[in-house]
Amino acid sequence: MLWEVLKWGYILNYLQKAFTRGIVNKVLKIGHKPADVPLDEKARIEDIKKLRILEDNIESSKRFSSFPKLAATLTDCDKAAINIVSEKSQHCKVNFGMSTIENIAMKEIPRELSVCAHVLNNDSKPLMIDDLTKDQRTKHVFELNNSLLNKTFPKFYAGSPIITSNGFTLGSFCVFNSKPKTLNHSKLEGLRMLADQFIDLYESTKEDYEVETSTEKSSGEKINGEYYSSASVLFCDFSGFTNKTEKLQPGELVEILDMFFTGFDKIIERFSLKKVKTIGDAYMAVGGVPDLNSNHAERVVLAAKEIINFVKGVNYQQSAIGKDLWYVRIGVHSGPIISGKTSSSFDIWGDTVNIASRLESSGKEMKIHISDHTKELLPSSIKTTNSNLVSLRGKGDFNSCFINDE
Repeated sequence: MLWEVLKWGYILNYLQKAFTRGIVNKVLKIGHKPADVPLDEKARIEDIKKLRILEDNIESSKRFSSFPKLAATLTDCDKAAINIVSEKSQHCKVNFGMSTIENIAMKEIPRELSVCAHVLNNDSKPLMIDDLTKDQRTKHVFELNNSLLNKTFPKFYAGSPIITSNGFTLGSFCVFNSKPKTLNHSKLEGLRMLADQFIDLYESTKEDYEVETSTEKSSGEKINGEYYSSASVLFCDFSGFTNKTEKLQPGELVEILDMFFTGFDKIIERFSLKKVKTIGDAYMAVGGVPDLNSNHAERVVLAAKEIINFVKGVNYQQSAIGKDLWYVRIGVHSGPIISGKTSSSFDIWGDTVNIASRLESSGKEMKIHISDHTKELLPSSIKTTNSNLVSLRGKGDFNSCFINDE
C-alpha cells in the first residue's frame, strides 16, 4: 500500500514538472520574459539554505498554517500562499483556498513562470497586479488558451516580500483572486505586516540561524542590526543655523538648542516614535521601530506638524523680547531600514535614512517635505501638494510633495 502511494506520488510529481516545463517553453516562444535575477541572488540563495525553509514542512504547523487564511480574510481574496523562490523554482510552502488540482499544480513551478519572482526586484515593497491577463509580465500565460492553466492561474495578485533579518527576500506572502481587483493601501500594509510577522516567527524557531546584519564601527565596537521592511524616518534641521552661531554666546546657543530638543523629545514620545539622535542642530527620529505598525507614516507626519507648531510658539516668545526667530526644515521618507544598538547608542541605516536627509535639505522653511512613498501611506485626512520631481543630491530625480498648511 505504501509503495502504491509513493509510486503515484512520484508519477504525479513527474507529470506536473513535465507539464509546467512544456508551458515554460511555449510562453517563452510567444514573448514571455521571466523576472530579472536580483543583484544579491547568490547571497539570497545562501540565506534560504541557512534557514532550511525549503526542507521544512511548514503547513503541518498550526502557528504557520493559519497565516494564509488570515491574509485571504484581510484582503477579501479567494486564496493566499507563502511562496519561496529558489534558484530554479517557486515553492508553495503553505496555502489557503487551493483545490487539490491547484495544490498539485502550484506546489513547485519553474521560476520562469513565477509571479512572486517579480517581488524580489520591487524595492522591498508589496507588488500588486490588478489584472494578470493584461499585465506585460504575466499575460502570455493566458494567451496559450490552456484550459487547465485558465482554471488554476489567478487573475489578480498581490504579494509582500518575505524579508529575513539579514535583509534578503526569500519569496512572497501573496494573495490572489479568480477575478481582477485592487487593494487599498491599508490592506497592502496589513499584508506586509503579516509577511514580517511570519518570518519573525519562523526565524525564532531556528536557533542556529545567524543574523549577519551585525558589523563593526571603526573603533571596533560591534553593532547588532535588525531589518525592518517599512519605517518612516524624520529629519529636522534649523535653517540659517551657522549665522545664529556667530551672534550667540556658546552657553546661550546650547541653552536654546536644549530647549528645542527637549520639546521635540516630548512630541516624539507622545506619538510613540523613537528618537534616533541629534547631530549639531539636526534632530532625527523614526516610526515603525521597534514596534511593527501600519500607521508609522501618519504618526511621523503628525509629529512633524507638532514640531513646527512648537517652533512657532517659541518664535512668539522670541519676537516679544526682540530676539531672532528660528526656522526649521523637515524631511520624511518611508521604506526599509536596518536599526541597531551599540553598547552606547541606538541608530538606523539604509537608503531610506539618506533620502529623508536629502528631502530635509532640499525642503522649505517651516514645511514638511515628504516622498511619494510616504504620501502613499498617509490617510486621506492629511492633505498634500501635488507631487513634483525634485533633484536629490546623490539620488537623482525623486517624486516628492509638501504637507499642506492647515
